[in-house]
Amino acid sequence: RQMIIRASNITQRSLVTRCNLINSVRSDNNPQGFTMEKFEIIENKDLRVLER
Repeated sequence: RQMIIRASNITQRSLVTRCNLINSVRSDNNPQGFTMEKFEIIENKDLRVLER
């Protein structure tokens, strides 16, 4: 779950993703040494919106 806080409202969102992690060389731009492949969004929907 993800909370998005805006000036006008607070949104609680369900965000489910999937990908393959590939071992790669560490660098300044990739300090973890992983590359994401086949990134896919499974679900991205608002669960609750609270007006401010």
